[in-house]
Amino acid sequence: MESVNLFGRDVIPITTMQGQRNYYDHMNYWRSCVHNTNLRILPTEEEVGEYLNLKEEKPSMFGHLAERKRYNKLQAYENNYDWRPYKSGEVHSIGLVSPTGEQLLPNNFEDIFIQFDAINDKPNFVPVSNGEGWALVSLGPSPVLMTEFCYTAIIPERWERRMFFVQDNKTMKWGVLSIAYQPTNKALHNKNHLLTLETVMPCIADEIYEDEFMVEDLEEMPSLFFMTRVGNKIGILTAVGYSEIIYDRYEANNEECSFRLIRNDRIRARRADWWQPDGKHFS
Repeated sequence: MESVNLFGRDVIPITTMQGQRNYYDHMNYWRSCVHNTNLRILPTEEEVGEYLNLKEEKPSMFGHLAERKRYNKLQAYENNYDWRPYKSGEVHSIGLVSPTGEQLLPNNFEDIFIQFDAINDKPNFVPVSNGEGWALVSLGPSPVLMTEFCYTAIIPERWERRMFFVQDNKTMKWGVLSIAYQPTNKALHNKNHLLTLETVMPCIADEIYEDEFMVEDLEEMPSLFFMTRVGNKIGILTAVGYSEIIYDRYEANNEECSFRLIRNDRIRARRADWWQPDGKHFS
């Protein structure tokens, strides 16, 4: 998906009409280190079985010739094949089925989000529509409704998949929900948790765009953050919070994952970072 330059930053549209059409385009093409236009291959029933067997076998690229061939076949399945689920049922009574044939959701919905790998990266919650709005439900034969059908659109964040961009059906503004882990006991060890949703940002933005830090070690430092916009003012959003949407531009420090939030009517910029995007108590 092509980026656009806004307020001095190259960003990826998410919530615009263009963004909603193209945000998941990368799932249509082979996964590789360079851009390509090879469409992913829909697997046959036999190829699904072979892929699952190879995943269980875990052949090594350093083995004998036959094992290396199986390793290369496994890589082709993982990078070149389409493992998204498909919709089952009929019009107005739609369900969701994995390429393995597993029924992920019953045929109870008007529409269902399908842009995820149903074998290797099944989400905890999936957007579904009742024909009047969108909500989030848990996967399974007896899905649990996690929100009301109060959103015009729900877009799961495409890389880490812990955040959901949601559009309120009354104000048409965008906000963000995130998966939260709630402990169910007070034990110091082996705590049990339940998955819930929490609001990272209420529905206050006109649009949200994807931005990133250029960091070398993704395990040590975060890379993703987001630009929020209201009119001709912008702010920043991360997985832990958001700034006011009152700035004219921002500058990002890749090494420190920090920001200078700049207003044209102020001499000094506000300092913030990924962990404190509002800049409060920042030192």
